[in-house]
Amino acid sequence: MERMKYIRLLWLVLPFLWQSCAEDKGNYDYRDLNDLNISFDDAYSAISREPFVIKPEVTAKEFAPDTYTYEWKAYDQTGSQDPVLLGTALNLDVELTLAQGNYQLVLTIKEKASGLYYQKSATLNVDTPLSLGWLVLCSDNGRVRLDMVSHIKEADNVYYDLLKGTELEDWLQPYQLVCDPGMQEPFYLVTGSGTTRLSNNDFQWNDSYMIGYEFGNGMYTGTVRCLASHRPGKLFVDIAGRVYYCNTLSGDGLFGSVRANGFYVEPSVGYNAKGSPFVPAFMMWDKNNRRFVVCASEFASIGLDNVRDVPMDELAADGFPTVNEELFAWPKRADRMDFVCMENTRYDRNQDGNGMTYAVLGKGDQRFLYGIILNELYSFAEAKYGYAYEKAYYADLSACTDIAGATHFAFSSLKTFMYYAVGRKVYRVNFSNAAPAAELQFELPEGEEITCLKFYLWEQEDADNRSYDLIVGSKKNDTGESTLRIYDGFTNEGNFQNAVPVERYSGFADIVDVIYREKVIYQQ
Repeated sequence: MERMKYIRLLWLVLPFLWQSCAEDKGNYDYRDLNDLNISFDDAYSAISREPFVIKPEVTAKEFAPDTYTYEWKAYDQTGSQDPVLLGTALNLDVELTLAQGNYQLVLTIKEKASGLYYQKSATLNVDTPLSLGWLVLCSDNGRVRLDMVSHIKEADNVYYDLLKGTELEDWLQPYQLVCDPGMQEPFYLVTGSGTTRLSNNDFQWNDSYMIGYEFGNGMYTGTVRCLASHRPGKLFVDIAGRVYYCNTLSGDGLFGSVRANGFYVEPSVGYNAKGSPFVPAFMMWDKNNRRFVVCASEFASIGLDNVRDVPMDELAADGFPTVNEELFAWPKRADRMDFVCMENTRYDRNQDGNGMTYAVLGKGDQRFLYGIILNELYSFAEAKYGYAYEKAYYADLSACTDIAGATHFAFSSLKTFMYYAVGRKVYRVNFSNAAPAAELQFELPEGEEITCLKFYLWEQEDADNRSYDLIVGSKKNDTGESTLRIYDGFTNEGNFQNAVPVERYSGFADIVDVIYREKVIYQQ
């Protein structure tokens, strides 16, 4: 008798309890008064648009499946979406259509006769085939083409022309892929037809992603040639060599007006890729005056002119501490040096948490290497911020094999190694040697030509040391088909002599740029 009173009382209060708990989105297990027990795993991983099956194990004194209703729902853990109904049977057997993300999976069982609930939950991580892998930017006879090597499944799959069917499929002149993990939609596509972000969700696109919407003084309609982001700042160089800066210290920020430089810069930007300066130094090459300059957009806060960017050799005179100033003289117009390349690495020579930037300049057939640690442009106001830059390396590379004919360069974050490509050959130079010389690393098959040579620096934790992998894109001269090869650079400590690629994929158009789409949820 007492038990029956208890049951009647529970029936009266259970709807109110359920209403108060419904907002928990399945964070707790609920059991009715019967001895019914449903068990399945506490956590699942799945791939969107792939079959997903859960067959719960049922234990009960008496269990008649037809006397219950069943409901499987997925609750987005960010709270940004309504719950999604996945199934209405005890066994869940569906093709998932959920977007990439983390969910709470909830099974609710209701006894038809009494209305009593039973509820059990599990965490669900959903990836899509495009959640992890190499993003390959190609030029398909001048047309922008975005391909991807997916690493989600056990067998790698290549997805070609991801932008086909969108308004971007007819864009021309691909330049660059950039990831800014601090943004909700983190991927930038830089092309001659426009610059836009792409969605974190399978690289979807809408007009609001265009870079013009990131301006505080009206829409930008020019052509971006090079974009660099290293929080708390980012900038881009347009097709003419004009510079625009954005302060991201307190959020995404907005780009300001064009810098009033009176000179034009090359489409390449140096910065400290390992350190986290309060005001990062962004270094560029002034084409008119043939010198290195630094973006001075934030100088007004420390009492200096911030309208135009300043030569590197003026920073010491402005009161910024510098290190190893005597190592080399900053190039000037009279030296008549030509810009060849500039690249940022995480090579931490001093073990102080700062990376290295390298630049190669040329004069005729001569080539010269400059290694610079770019740091803090707020340093003279408060000494705790450290130095503005350190001159770290200088080397004459002119004796290196066919260096004047090099078309692509790549710099290691592991050691003092520079790699360069000539035709189908890749050479390595240890520039810390007194007399740097080139060592042939490998050569691709006859009829191929290297079109891309680089390292990609992981944005998140790089547990597998993939930032040391050498990325090589090549094109067959007869068919035009391109191949992507990835060489393990950590195990062999940067020695690629006669190396065999650990990954190899074909079927691409001309490979322009390659980055890695990491398995992370970027800023929401």
